[in-house]
Amino acid sequence: MLRCPAYFRPFTCALVLALTAAPAAAAPPVDPADRAAVVGQPAAIEVFPTAVTLSGARDARQLVVTGRYADGSARDLTAVATARVEPTDIVDLQDGLYLRGKKNGAAAVVVAAGGKEVRVPLAVDGMDRPAPVSFRRDVVAAMNVGGCNMGACHGTPSGKNGFKLSLRGFDPAADFLQLTREQFGRRTDKHDPKGSLMLLKGVGGVPHEGGQRFGLTSVPAEMITAWLTEGLADDPATLPAVKKAEVVPAGRVLKAPAKWQQLAVNVTYADGKARDVTRLTNFSSSDPSIADVTPAGLVEFKRPGEVAVLCRYLEEMVAVRVTYLEPRDGFAWPNPPESNYVDTHVYAKLKQMSIAPSDLCTDDEFVRRAHLDCVGRLPTIEEVKAFLADKDAKKRDKLIDKLADTPEFADFWALKWADVLRSSRKTIQVKGSYGFQAWLRGHFQRNTPVDEIVRELITANGNTFANPPANYYRIAKDPQSLAETTAQLFLGVRMQCAKCHNHPFERWTQDDYYGMAAWFARVRNKPEPVIGSKPAAPAAGAEVIFLARDGEVTQPRTQKTMKPRYPGIGDVDVKPGADRREALAEWLTSPGNPFFAKSVANRVWFHLMGKGIVDPVDDFRESNPSCNDDLLDALAKDFAKNKFDMKHLVRTIMKSRTYQLSAQPTETNRDDNKYFSHAVTKLLTAEQLLDALCDVTAVPEKFAGLPAGTRAVQLPDGEVNHPFLKTFGQPARELACECERESDGNLAQALQLINGPTVNEKIRNPGNRLGKLLGGKTADDAVLTELYYSALSRPPFEDEKKLALAHVAKAADKRKAWEDVLWALINTREFLFRH
Repeated sequence: MLRCPAYFRPFTCALVLALTAAPAAAAPPVDPADRAAVVGQPAAIEVFPTAVTLSGARDARQLVVTGRYADGSARDLTAVATARVEPTDIVDLQDGLYLRGKKNGAAAVVVAAGGKEVRVPLAVDGMDRPAPVSFRRDVVAAMNVGGCNMGACHGTPSGKNGFKLSLRGFDPAADFLQLTREQFGRRTDKHDPKGSLMLLKGVGGVPHEGGQRFGLTSVPAEMITAWLTEGLADDPATLPAVKKAEVVPAGRVLKAPAKWQQLAVNVTYADGKARDVTRLTNFSSSDPSIADVTPAGLVEFKRPGEVAVLCRYLEEMVAVRVTYLEPRDGFAWPNPPESNYVDTHVYAKLKQMSIAPSDLCTDDEFVRRAHLDCVGRLPTIEEVKAFLADKDAKKRDKLIDKLADTPEFADFWALKWADVLRSSRKTIQVKGSYGFQAWLRGHFQRNTPVDEIVRELITANGNTFANPPANYYRIAKDPQSLAETTAQLFLGVRMQCAKCHNHPFERWTQDDYYGMAAWFARVRNKPEPVIGSKPAAPAAGAEVIFLARDGEVTQPRTQKTMKPRYPGIGDVDVKPGADRREALAEWLTSPGNPFFAKSVANRVWFHLMGKGIVDPVDDFRESNPSCNDDLLDALAKDFAKNKFDMKHLVRTIMKSRTYQLSAQPTETNRDDNKYFSHAVTKLLTAEQLLDALCDVTAVPEKFAGLPAGTRAVQLPDGEVNHPFLKTFGQPARELACECERESDGNLAQALQLINGPTVNEKIRNPGNRLGKLLGGKTADDAVLTELYYSALSRPPFEDEKKLALAHVAKAADKRKAWEDVLWALINTREFLFRH
């Protein structure tokens, strides 16, 4: 009945999502004309490596061919270049320019593309010497490539169909025993290698629930077959470990028509020997909807975008960022003005991706957005009208400065942090939750630097009622839980996987996990006694946090007593008798910490912009890259430079033109949901929405046991058990994760809005805003205008006014007709969403 801007629809009609299939990757062209089009006219071609030496029958080398062009661009030509070997009997040149030795001797590989030619000298030796397969270097790597030991297969803690492997091969000794001894070694047969179940199931020779995992002639199959043939030998204890892994290229930006990139992986062992392990490396794309990677290491793009390709050989992982661009015909960068460094970095990425940003949002959209994002409430009618009437060119900046200094700012941001810190009466009692909220609110009101807040949390001791930050150790009590929570909240790292095994997609090991837990090994808690009772009785609910004189953490796999460890850096020696947490807090919040400033800045960006630069916000890892490294680095550096001033960070982001862009997409950015080319529309949080209903109807909500006028964003925890709040995703505060707050629409929410008691009671309340307007004999036009200003922060459009007033004019019961209008306003996406 009422018209909204084009990008909105009634909320109750938006519950069905359309699913679109991801485009398929295109294999490199076979037709000569198509191959020539990909090659184009390179100014030069380069081949990596520039010279090749193959030692022994197991050695191999992946060539990577790069075309350099006059405009400075580069294309991977590995899949479309032609190559020949001179003489032909020294080396086997396989598909994808993969080299294997045939006999000792010298030769050359001649690579040609686009009229350019490069000769790569090569030498082969050791073909007459035995080349035994290494179980730990080759067979475990082969199982990694096949996915045999991944979490969904035999790498699960309980195994699969009676066969258990360590996840991604992190415990090769246990895997060796499983394969050669478990169930009488039925999966491996050195007397009939090609009849071994381990091989037959992997190549699809017999029925296998996991299907075929690799080809019969592939390198993984070759290594497994050879190991079986050689008698199932284990490696000596002196086997040199992998020292480092390198990937070529280390990163690449491609432009159409070159949508492929070959990767080559080389490792160096502790004894200095190097080796190509490309075909024994597990490759995975951070976004398969943009690009996939073949087992041979060929990245194939399906559409423009960027991905991080995680290259994993045994426990070594390297992430390579690859970007593919398709410049749009006729695209011209609009050169919009920049308000601060945020715009500089966002625009640089958008320009690279040929995406134009949307225009600025209107003043009425901005005043509503700024209030919701900064202080969690709708602006009042008076605030909207004053802002719209203000002719000052700096009025948006002035409004942001004003909002950041209001008490509502402290209420709203205390709510956000209390959510992920899991403040709840279920764990810290009612008094504890009130105290914890007041402590957080006080810090945000005073604008205490965030590093000081975190140090106070990490080093807290004493009575949990008298010293609220001590509740941090009541919510998570054991060293492992504290390690996980601290890493996730303040480093942006999810270390939970490393509790049972080395992280399969990140560098974190079990030693990192239990070294992090060692910081909290001596933290203890006990009930607070009541003084004067004999014997002293526990107080109702209070606990005391204190340090014990001893306490250590043991790594369960190695039984090693762990020293405290900075994740990703190494062990730390703490003076005997000193509080380990002091050293942790000092490092954690130091400007030089590579995690802390980025983690907090990204979390604040997420709350203001609707999506993190790294998303999810607490999952920083190489295989989940940021969408804009330069932007995140700049925010973190500015945050640290300004002594972790959160209000400064909020103001910087909100004053950027990027924050103030319209939610209306353009022709070039309508498919962008990653680079912040337009504003993100998102459903108001449960507390925001309930408060908005109260503001629009002028009927405050009553919460049991709380003073009249208490707003939903001021509630100490989620245990008020309000049905409306629970329906719209108020978190239970059981997880240290933003993901616990549900933001997707569902049928229960639609029913609450259509005919729920909260909405209907406020609309029908005789003393609400509508009742006061009608009781004061206010003209219909003025009633409608006030309803629009209160709900949408703007006056009605002419067609909206015509429809609404016509509906009221023809109704026999004016009050019910106006209730229809108010109900319709509340059920528009324009009201329900931040936009």
